[in-house]
This record gives sequence, structure tokens and C-alpha cells, in this order.
Amino acid sequence: MCRLYIRKIIIWQLLKKSKIYFIGRKQGFGKRRWRLSHLENRRQNEAEGLIEASNSIVQTRFISSADSIWVRVRPEFTTDKEVERINTRLEPYRQKKTIINDVASFYNYDSKDRTFEIWNKEGIQCPDYLSISPHDADNDIESTVSEIKNFIDKHRKVFLRTNNETAANGIFLLDAESSKEFIIEKIQALIQRCKFFLKKRKDTRIVLVQFIMPEEKEGNMDLYRVHLILGNILSYYAVTAKLDIFHNCDMDANSLDKFIDLNKSISKIVDKHKNTILAASEVLGCNLGAIEFFIRDGKPVFIEFNPMWGGQASKVGFGNTQLQSHLLMNKEELSEQIPNIYSFLDYKAYYRKLFESIHSYCTNNISAL
Repeated sequence: MCRLYIRKIIIWQLLKKSKIYFIGRKQGFGKRRWRLSHLENRRQNEAEGLIEASNSIVQTRFISSADSIWVRVRPEFTTDKEVERINTRLEPYRQKKTIINDVASFYNYDSKDRTFEIWNKEGIQCPDYLSISPHDADNDIESTVSEIKNFIDKHRKVFLRTNNETAANGIFLLDAESSKEFIIEKIQALIQRCKFFLKKRKDTRIVLVQFIMPEEKEGNMDLYRVHLILGNILSYYAVTAKLDIFHNCDMDANSLDKFIDLNKSISKIVDKHKNTILAASEVLGCNLGAIEFFIRDGKPVFIEFNPMWGGQASKVGFGNTQLQSHLLMNKEELSEQIPNIYSFLDYKAYYRKLFESIHSYCTNNISAL
């Protein structure tokens, strides 16, 4: 009798719709904060994708009735107080519900030096790094310059940056040709940035990061990005450019052939390194996002985890307007060669698949009980 009852419960749970609750700096707090228009880091057609997935998963206004709770914040604007407030709200539900990107792991992915520290400890390959206290740098700039020069001597070329800014903000490139005066100027600029961020984020630091050289001298920088959802790989793509610091929009017609070649072969690379890619996310305590890496000596060198994907690729496509036009005009031919690119660009279907994946995870976890 007991087994029959449990089986009925399982069947009922599998047939019912999953409920998802969104929580962020404002989302999930106060009146009308449940609206998708308030969803932080909302991507193009994401809300439409959720609506299209409504046969299996729907948004709920009540955290207590949710099967899954998705923490949505813009990391670069998120304060320590906001992290603590969300953390307190989640505490009663951690053992009962699926938490997507638990805010308890916020600093693991948003503080770059902490990310590298965890990856190093777990034997996951990433750039060498050196953390510098802005207070120490301000008090003894000569010693700081000496530390930086030693790091440059070790790696030839390095990034000097804040540890928790995004979109290449607060980042400078240094090499053996960088003068002492230039280094001091950049340190002082970062000290001022840190003083601003320290008012809201106590873990703000200056960090030196090893520059990962291209495999071929004067060659392109080929960056791989894999999108993960609850222990599975949802999608992936590669971008390329002859720049030390570049974004997707920096790809032009000169990068087209390399872009196509990379995305033709990316599935083999992802399949080969799947376990390492998933582990690099898992050790940070993150279960949804985009992880970025280079391939060096046949192995991934991880550089960043982003709790949401986006930028230009999730709005208007890949590359500059010329490259975008080429991809659009040659879709029929190229979609067979690089299907991963065109499936990502179908934003509504992409997000429907994402939300259906969350539903499947929730129902499978219930059935496994």
C-alpha cells in the first residue's frame, strides 16, 4: 500500500508543472517584484522562452511553492549587504528546493582571485595570479611595483586589474616594456577604483593575472565558451580575434574563416573535456552559467565563470555588423556546418530549452527520492 502511494505521488509530480521563483537584488522582495520586467540580467527573448515552456514550467510569485529558485543578480552592482539579504531569504529552502546559483557561492565566481584559488586547489588549470591589497599598495607603492615587475619577469605579459569588475573595466595590460611610471599610474588608478568598490564590497582587491599567450606567434586568441545548466552542457561556441583583450563584437570579416573552423570542431573539444568543464563549475558551487577557457597543449585553461551569459552574442549575434550579415545571408549553408551558432541565435527556442531543462532536473530529482 505504501509503495503504491509513493508511486502515485511520483507520477503526479512528474505530470505537474514545475514552478520557478526568481530572486535578486530587487526581484522577490516587496510588491510587484515578481514581474519578469524586473528580472535582473534578463536576456533577449528569455521571458518569451519561459512562456513557450509553460507546458512544463511556470513562474510562481511565492517562494514557498517553488520547485526551483534562481538567484539572478548583476555581480558588478551587487553589494555585501544584498548578498547577505538574499542568503538569509534562501536559508529555509536549501534542503527542500533546487537552488540555481546559490548566493552562498557568489564570491567564488565573482572575485577572480578566489576563483583561481579554488581552481588551483582542485587541480583545474587556470592562469597564475597574485592578489594585492589596495591598502598595502597605497601604503608602500615601491614594494608593489617590485612585486609586479617580478610577476612580469615570470610571465612576460600580465593583466593588472580589480578582482571583481566585468566587461574589461578596471583592467590594464603590462609587459617588460612597461615603465615604472606607467605601472605606478595604473596602480594608483586601481587604488582609487578599489576605494570606491570597498564601500560596498569588502573583498575588493587588485590582482595580477598571467596573460595566456596564443599558441601561434602573432596568431589569434581563440576563446571557448560553454553554457552549463544543472550538471549538463546546454550549448557552446568559440570566438576569435587578433587582440589581447577582445569581445565578441571585435570579430570582423578577417576572423570569419577561423570562426567557422573553430565552431566546426568545438563539439569534439567539449566532448573530450566535458568532465573537466563540469568540474570547474561544480567546485565553485555554481550550477548555471558560462565558463570560458583557452586550449593550450591540448588542455583547457579556464579563465572565468559567468553566472549568466549574454553580451552582444545574446542580443544581436556574433561579430561586427559585416560578420553578422554574412552569417544571416548564408544561414542555409552554414547552419549545417556550425549548427551550435544558429541554435544559440534562436533566442526564444534557446531559453525554452533552458527552462525545460530546469523542469526535467526538478522532476528527475523528485522521482529519485
